[in-house]
Amino acid sequence: MKTVNALDKVCPAPIIMAKKALKEESEIEIKVNDDMAPENLKKLAQQKKYDYKVVENGPSEWTVTLKKTAESDQPDSAKAGFNEQGESYIVVINTDVMGHGDEQLGQNLLHGFVYSLTEQDVLPDKIICYNGGVKLLQEGSDYLTDLKALQEAGVKIYGCGACIDYFNLKDKIAVGEVTNMFNIVEMMRKQNRIVRPD
Repeated sequence: MKTVNALDKVCPAPIIMAKKALKEESEIEIKVNDDMAPENLKKLAQQKKYDYKVVENGPSEWTVTLKKTAESDQPDSAKAGFNEQGESYIVVINTDVMGHGDEQLGQNLLHGFVYSLTEQDVLPDKIICYNGGVKLLQEGSDYLTDLKALQEAGVKIYGCGACIDYFNLKDKIAVGEVTNMFNIVEMMRKQNRIVRPD
């Protein structure tokens, strides 16, 4: 059994680390001290049909054991026929923060969201950025590593030209390609599944 050290890692990192380890192992234990991690790993276990066990090691530290079952690798029949596009989806990002409330928390959440996209079993077909979302595409952006990894994996990334001009980023775009609102509407109209971090 492989042991994964996710101490001092906040979600979604423990989930992503567990999923990576379970691609190669049938059983893992993962050490965590983020309060949310045991419950989030339990949800992963329920979703993927893994056996789940948690042991509290001390104040704010747990060891979670995840073990594949005979049902773990079975395809989810509910996914089939979800729509004509199967698991195809696009991501639309229209701001440089996620959610409403604290701006720093919103930036942290959006970082977690974009990083989590890189670890999905099914990557998006496209990522479309408009309004404040185009700031993610500029030189020096903290999102470039993840966005470039997605682009290299075949994800098409687009930034709204009018928005790029508005924020004076025309010569600073470091990933993706510039498009226009007509094309953005076309792409969104033709896609049944759109994911947007609000």
